[in-house]
Amino acid sequence: MNKTVLFSANRGYALSSSRRELIERFLRGGWQVVLATADDKESRTLERLGATLEPIVFNRGGFSPLADWRTGRILRRIIRKWKPSLVHFFHAKPVIMGTLVARNELSESVRVVNTITGLGHAFIQGGLVTRIASAGYRTALPRADITIFQNRDDRALFLDNHWLPEGKARLIAGSGVPLERFTYVNRTGHNPDRLVVVMLGRLLNQKGIPEFAEVARRVRAEIPGTRFYLAGEEDPVHPDAVDIEWLRFQSDIEYMGRLGDVKPLLGEADLLLFPSYREGVPRVVMEAAATGLATVAFDVPGVREAVRDGETGYLVPDRNVDEMTARVLELLKDHSLRLEFGRRANELAKTAFDIHAVQEAYLSVYRSLGVPI
Repeated sequence: MNKTVLFSANRGYALSSSRRELIERFLRGGWQVVLATADDKESRTLERLGATLEPIVFNRGGFSPLADWRTGRILRRIIRKWKPSLVHFFHAKPVIMGTLVARNELSESVRVVNTITGLGHAFIQGGLVTRIASAGYRTALPRADITIFQNRDDRALFLDNHWLPEGKARLIAGSGVPLERFTYVNRTGHNPDRLVVVMLGRLLNQKGIPEFAEVARRVRAEIPGTRFYLAGEEDPVHPDAVDIEWLRFQSDIEYMGRLGDVKPLLGEADLLLFPSYREGVPRVVMEAAATGLATVAFDVPGVREAVRDGETGYLVPDRNVDEMTARVLELLKDHSLRLEFGRRANELAKTAFDIHAVQEAYLSVYRSLGVPI
């Protein structure tokens, strides 16, 4: 077997944040590791470990025939050049394009693994974009060897719509977090007169940033000393991008930009607010849980895998700002309950979110396909 593996994702962050250990495992095993992803800081970090970067830009957030055709040509060239024996694709465009190109170019000599990290914009928006994405999945996934889902809702959706055979579907909940880095924070001494609520996520409307701003406005009207911090990167090319000018005028929240390390902010926080409309399994909720931080979130696919309602936080009906505000106020006013939810969240993280266990689950999938790793 040709000991070349190719990982492909929209951005280097998707590979460096959750799959770095897998990449290092292949490198230690003498494999040639090729990364077909954006040429960014995170992918360059992986390149310094010994991986080979093949820059490619996937148009995100919609269907663009010319841009997608160009991307497909580049991906074909990369796969022809390296002839990997294993390919693993993440995100919608890499999964759909990559599966078809890899199978067409290398036939049965390549093992094709996909991970559905979340359905995002295409399935939140609905309409033509959803129909196109659905057709892409229905065409591509039966040709892959294994497709991994991060939550039960997405897996059920794909199987119910017959987009792939059940025997080719696997469930590995989330990407995991390094528990040795995200450790429990004792919040008993936090200042009750300066409570801190945080949200972390890309600046997209579907991440719930308008709802975060509205909850902040309502909560601060009742508890003026509460601080609401928002951290995350701008994504101006995405069709669902938040208007930065609008964000600057939100006086009840403080935007901190993109953070290289989220640990200090999570350590300062008293509560995580996560009003996203849909996820795979949100990494930040798992990281927050590991530090003993309770979460209030919408009860939507992916998020309900990371929050136990009434135990580690609260899940409220999707887009229900009234209920979300009420739950946030309840936890901010009840110090003991907030700490108890945080303690239970930490216990959940230890049993369900360990990145090393997730890595072993991925390695088991590769081995089941005959990959010697």
